[in-house]
Amino acid sequence: MPLIYGMNINQTTPEAYTYSDVLIKPRFSEQLHRSPITLSTTIGNHHLPFPVISANMKDVTGPKMATLMSIEGGLGILHRFKDVQGAVDDFKETSKYNGPRAGVSLGVQEEDKYRFEELYDAGARIFCIDVAHGHHLLTMNMLHWINNEILRWDRGARNKVTLIAGNVATPEAYEDLVEWGADAVKVGIGPSPVCRTRYNTGVGVPQLYALQTIHQASMSMKTPKSIIADGGLSSPGDIAKALKYADAVMLGSMLAGTTETPGNVYRNEEREFYKVYGGSSSGENKGENRFVEGAIKMVKFQGKAKYIFKEIREGLQSTFSYVGAGNPQEFKNNCEFVHISAGARGESRI
Repeated sequence: MPLIYGMNINQTTPEAYTYSDVLIKPRFSEQLHRSPITLSTTIGNHHLPFPVISANMKDVTGPKMATLMSIEGGLGILHRFKDVQGAVDDFKETSKYNGPRAGVSLGVQEEDKYRFEELYDAGARIFCIDVAHGHHLLTMNMLHWINNEILRWDRGARNKVTLIAGNVATPEAYEDLVEWGADAVKVGIGPSPVCRTRYNTGVGVPQLYALQTIHQASMSMKTPKSIIADGGLSSPGDIAKALKYADAVMLGSMLAGTTETPGNVYRNEEREFYKVYGGSSSGENKGENRFVEGAIKMVKFQGKAKYIFKEIREGLQSTFSYVGAGNPQEFKNNCEFVHISAGARGESRI
């Protein structure tokens, strides 16, 4: 049976596609109102009422955004572009207001073991191992080390910790990260508007296709782990499409211009307000002047992020009602994609 409505089942090389290549096919619904529709999900060992995670990027998630994400029922993951004491201070500032639900970020170098220990001692229990290419020996080593450390310290602590790892874009990578000890896997190589990986290296997999193939792989596993769609999302409709296969989405560019993101608000020559947004592999974030795979761009100032979250929440509830779903699992089961042409894409304004 074809996975995408309207695609040729006999094609030997399946067409790889992304969000703007499909629409969600409506179907009979018995949902009378949006309000009873739940969006809650589980990421690793943590429950989220709202399936949205703010990206662990320097220009997206600091303490203010992480605090707001917890209030909204989602998750904010603090970035790793600070020294260890700065990362601990940011986590403590966030946990003052809402408890220890904020996530924290690690790299895969030897010094990141000390970062993990200090953040764990500070109360952090959601860790994101964040590298451009997660299907890598160093990621494996870090996951093995963390799992062994948790068990060494406290055998009862493992089910209270969530380890997120990525980024990857293939089923093989997802399966390996799960085997290495990840509780959730971040999917996305190059779909972000500030990521230059595909342009500079030619490497990547169109995002919706990557999510589909990884979700297929997870369904054949005895204990599948959570999937996080990271990058390429520009609207609530894109988020809905991602949730066909993912358990949550990670947002960067959609939140980059909001009040709660780190950084200043500037005014350009046209007297328009903007903020600066850069990919995690940009020179500004790395503090380096060499070949990098991230870009810096100006984004329009958008005001408070709570209004974006309201639009996303209501948009997702409407999407679920269009396919007769009352929760994310029903949506996954009921959602069917229609593969669209360039003309249909223009008609749909996506």
